[in-house]
Amino acid sequence: MAADEWRQCVDWLVQCQILPSDHKATKRDATAFDLAQALRDGVLICHLLNQLCPGSVDTKDFSPRPQMSQFLCMKNIRTFLQTCSKVFHLREIDLFQPHDLFDVKDFRKLHFPFSSRAFGPYGGSRESSDHPYYNDLERLATGFPPDTKGKHYDDDDEDIYGNLQELAIENDLEDQEDIYDTVYQEDDEKIYDDLCYRPSSKRQSMAPHQEPKTKRDHCIKELIDTEKNYVDVLQMIVTHFIKPLRGIIPSTEFDVIFAHIEPLLEVHKVFSAELTKAVSTGKPRLADVFINSKTKLLLYGDFCSNLPHAQAHIDELCQNDSVRGKIQECERKANEGKFRLRDLLHVPMQRVLKYHLLMRELIKNTDRSHDERQELEMALEAMQDLSLYVNEVKRDHEALQLIEEIQDSINDLKMPANTSLKDYGRFQKDGELKVLSHMDSRVRNRHIFLFDKVMLMCKARGETYSFKDAIVLGEYKTDDSAGPNDKKGEKWNYPFIMVKHDKRMAFTFFAKTEDQRQKWIEAIALALDNTQPAAAGGLRNYIMHTFEKPKECDVCGKLLRDKYLSMYKQSYLDMISLYSFRGIFFQGYLCQVSKGKAVQPYKGSPPPPSSMRPALMFDKDDVIDVVSQADKDWWKGRRQGEEGWFPSRCVNIFRITRKESYLHVHNTGFLTNGDSSPQTLGGAAALPPPAPHSVRKGPDYVNDPNSLSAESWYVGEMERPAAQKQLDACPDGTFLIRCSTNPARRGELSLSI
Repeated sequence: MAADEWRQCVDWLVQCQILPSDHKATKRDATAFDLAQALRDGVLICHLLNQLCPGSVDTKDFSPRPQMSQFLCMKNIRTFLQTCSKVFHLREIDLFQPHDLFDVKDFRKLHFPFSSRAFGPYGGSRESSDHPYYNDLERLATGFPPDTKGKHYDDDDEDIYGNLQELAIENDLEDQEDIYDTVYQEDDEKIYDDLCYRPSSKRQSMAPHQEPKTKRDHCIKELIDTEKNYVDVLQMIVTHFIKPLRGIIPSTEFDVIFAHIEPLLEVHKVFSAELTKAVSTGKPRLADVFINSKTKLLLYGDFCSNLPHAQAHIDELCQNDSVRGKIQECERKANEGKFRLRDLLHVPMQRVLKYHLLMRELIKNTDRSHDERQELEMALEAMQDLSLYVNEVKRDHEALQLIEEIQDSINDLKMPANTSLKDYGRFQKDGELKVLSHMDSRVRNRHIFLFDKVMLMCKARGETYSFKDAIVLGEYKTDDSAGPNDKKGEKWNYPFIMVKHDKRMAFTFFAKTEDQRQKWIEAIALALDNTQPAAAGGLRNYIMHTFEKPKECDVCGKLLRDKYLSMYKQSYLDMISLYSFRGIFFQGYLCQVSKGKAVQPYKGSPPPPSSMRPALMFDKDDVIDVVSQADKDWWKGRRQGEEGWFPSRCVNIFRITRKESYLHVHNTGFLTNGDSSPQTLGGAAALPPPAPHSVRKGPDYVNDPNSLSAESWYVGEMERPAAQKQLDACPDGTFLIRCSTNPARRGELSLSI
């Protein structure tokens, strides 16, 4: 690129709605590296191709949120290059190698895939789309700077682009969540608004005497009207797609594409009717409709996880002319061809993530003295919990899919029988390091894959990897005392050592920069904490557990998020005089939330580590619910329904002193891992089985309500809302024990605090 062409490229990407207009690369003091950083992970360039030619990049072939994983970034860049060749017919000589972009090598020569010569045929001369809604995208392929063929690169160009590779080494990939959102949410929102906010002449949501007069009334009307329109969307999918396509699309693909649509329609028919009844008669109460429907709406967790597969199946089926013609016929009958089936299937996920926003707006316009205010706040909490659960289940699904992709990419990895990489915990980090085995004298280039329980060392071979060695993390400790070598200017100059506990084996790893070294050390510490949680106080009776069905915490009543391998289940319940700590340690943190006060504001800078996102921002003196203190520098907290991470120095925990008689723990002792520790590595191409935790069996502790009735803290049968209302007026740390009236847990003892 010539001296000013990177700025023209930025302008074009903004015009294409790929970069937001306020991106740092658009600023007066921006540099070419700001543009390079935005493109390095391959996400935006894949979205660019889909803007120029909708559907050209299959959603299953690239990762929209690579979270700074080199494995995923390289996958995205390869997908971009393959699509440029296959769909846009660019010659190999006009393209670049994947590492050229990721490492920002000779950035000025990477301009051709972003030029009008490359994408011109997909500009004004392209045939009109079958979907008028998407036709305005045609203009996006024009307007890039003039052809640069034959241009002379002068010395100024060298100054601008010459140091980009060094900057790429010094600066890690950035988390670009906000940029990703601007790329593909705008069109989705247009579709959602067009379908759910359309005026309806067939019905009225409120009786004439109930026409909205206040902001609160308008909020309720919006809620009712959009819910009825959403039911119509689900009915449209059933009537115009499911029924006519059944028998035409093979059953295996059909079941994936339309999974849960018909059950969701039945749920929302009832939900919509209950909302209307609540507004017109007051029975049930509006808040109760949301609270009582929360369990039924958990179906959205699986629906949203399945959505990318459903859309990918549609794209594959549309490669068949006959099936594509039938689907397009259904689209014309359903909505005059305005929206594609794959886009209609996105509406349910958008709807379920709107409920807490609609509820928050309703509460904002409800007076604090209103008799429904407290119940509405409980309904908001239920919908926020649902929204967080749906997002986490979707992330779980994506995490499992990523682990499967990693396993498939390592050609000669031999797994124990009935075992896969997902049995070794969550994927934490990957990237290039130089490795020196202390049984060898040669430093080798290795691509490292870090999981909760194991670190894989592989050799990159193009798009695949060859397995070389592995470290079972539970058998090693990290030594970060070694400083950088004295050789200035040397890359790979920042070491840390992994030493086996018995000191018979060790590996030295070399990172390119001190920042990268520190991130690897932090990632290893986090992986170890996931399987040997420090917050458990050294007790060994917690095991990694995957829940097949949605489950609520027995203590706080919140849905357990991260169904996959991020919850801890007690297999031996220690005896406690007041109650058993069932559910006390889920998601890697204590469910008993600590209250804290912000001693200084936090506005997201510095950002949390990549594995701890998003940031939780607050002002000085705000009260924060601290839900995790597993990391000494970064805590996880909750404020006004928002959850995220913040520097621990910003918040002081309220210290609560309880009387000794209120909480007395009888510690009967726990067994250590003993002989259940993982076996040692048997060969260079074999992976040891994941290590289980051995747990000592003990007698179940039984609370007899009759023996508790004399205690001042036992209140007998009581609903959770009533208990919470009693406790609201009490100091933090006050608790009571009640007998649950929840039909699913009737008769069980529950703690309210």
